[in-house]
Amino acid sequence: MTLSRKKILWILWILITPTAFAVLYMNDPPRNMAVASLVTVAFVYLITVFFSFKVGRTDIILLQGIGLAALLIFGLFIQALLTELAITVYLFTQRLNWADSYRIPLNMLMFLGMSITEGAVYYLLGGEVHPDKLHFLLNNAVPVFGFYLASYITNEILLYVFRRWLIGSPSQLVKPFEKDSVWEIVATVMMMPMGVAFYTLYAIKGLSGMFLIAVPMVALSIIIRLFNSSQQMSEYLQRVNYLGQKLTEALSADHIIELLLKELPSMLDVDYGYIVLYDVPDQPRLICQYRKENDGIFVPYQIKADVSFDVYHSGKATIGSRKKDMYPYIKALSQNKVRSFLSVPMFYQGKVIGVLTFGTSVKSGYSKTHRIGLEIVGNFLAIALRNAHSFEITKKESEHCPLTGLYNYRYLIAVLNKRFEMSDQQTLSIIMFDIDNFKQINDQYGHQNGNDVLIGVANRLLRVVGHRGMSVRYGGEEFTIVLPNVSCHDCFALAEKIRQSIADEPFMIYLDQEHRYKSIDVTISVGTATAPQDADEPFELIRKADHAMYSGAKRMGKNRVSRYG
Repeated sequence: MTLSRKKILWILWILITPTAFAVLYMNDPPRNMAVASLVTVAFVYLITVFFSFKVGRTDIILLQGIGLAALLIFGLFIQALLTELAITVYLFTQRLNWADSYRIPLNMLMFLGMSITEGAVYYLLGGEVHPDKLHFLLNNAVPVFGFYLASYITNEILLYVFRRWLIGSPSQLVKPFEKDSVWEIVATVMMMPMGVAFYTLYAIKGLSGMFLIAVPMVALSIIIRLFNSSQQMSEYLQRVNYLGQKLTEALSADHIIELLLKELPSMLDVDYGYIVLYDVPDQPRLICQYRKENDGIFVPYQIKADVSFDVYHSGKATIGSRKKDMYPYIKALSQNKVRSFLSVPMFYQGKVIGVLTFGTSVKSGYSKTHRIGLEIVGNFLAIALRNAHSFEITKKESEHCPLTGLYNYRYLIAVLNKRFEMSDQQTLSIIMFDIDNFKQINDQYGHQNGNDVLIGVANRLLRVVGHRGMSVRYGGEEFTIVLPNVSCHDCFALAEKIRQSIADEPFMIYLDQEHRYKSIDVTISVGTATAPQDADEPFELIRKADHAMYSGAKRMGKNRVSRYG
């Protein structure tokens, strides 16, 4: 909401409230001002307010029942005054911050409007000012029904005006028969007989009659609140379970975190957040840092400045809702805007492997329900990240050579097939080389030193090729480099560079029996081929490069590069 609209709201409240109460006093002045009765009704008002609840974006406050009785006992002026008093107490219990202070004039105007409208409708429909206690409902059924109907309709209209004008977002409007509206209807219908009974028992029994009906009225408020809370908890846990299932289905750590940060803000207030993993207990890793308003600023992680350290060692969740509860790290991450946070451990096989922390600018933004839900999400997240890690290891093992770390033959064929299946096939060059006289190295220095030479060749290959191509151990002492969008001439130049990097720098091997290192010279024979000019399918391209290597390099004296064609 803009600042100008907040100012307008305060001005309207200041201008309308005294005028409205003056008009009410003149048209329906206070009657039956027994102090004991007034105090008792005010007490029931306040008790009812304390058992209000929230459905969706709407606060449900069950004042309709006591409102009718207050109108009949004291008149519209006192009924409106008591309603404003109850709403003031309610707003005080919400502990609003400065940004939300506009809710004070907003709610006061809304409930004042409801009091005036429902009272006016009751009188306009012929409702009696001093109804007969024995025939009250029989003589005033239509006005009573009008009172409650006006209360509901006025509430819906004022909510619509607020969300349409002050917020200006159609998506925030409450549609008919949404959960918010349904609960308003249910509460109104249930409170209607309570209001009638409250007045009737007061008229017959006096104060004792008030207490007889006040207890079930408050009990009804508590039951409705508990039932709503139970429903909300059930729905919330269903969404938590659904999110957990989606997390465990993902096989990439990046995808898991992206999914978490996409779905979780729809379940609870999330403005800031981060995830810390304790793979090595003394060396926690920050794997995610989140701001709702992403400004790109990175806050260096310090273990001593964070709540995660305490949560990790205690294994218990922590809710912080006051300034003294805030830790330096989350304060820095939020630029001192965080007003509450929730930090939960991530359990995997009975051990804490990480900590999930979220914060919000809303004061007291997290409840026990949120804690339970986030603990479940944290455990799902731990399983998902472990599964993703295991999948990455398995994937790497299936695609990589365990000795050199390069891609293996299986992955090479998969990549080449995919490239050749593309309709707009582009230039694709390939380099194949074989270590010269590798059998002699194995026979003379042993297979372990032969493996060391293979590893050394792979390291130099990665150093020279870098990200320009994909390096593969084809098998044995043969290697392959796949070069997308590289011409035959550039491919030949890179092959020559690879050959030189291996031939110009000796390799170190260890002579076990002599307990010393020895440098040996290693050379390679290289062949190149390029598609589509040399081949139009994967195995043909490999054969052409292999042919160039053996016929043009090996047979011509080794330690050289040959291009097919």
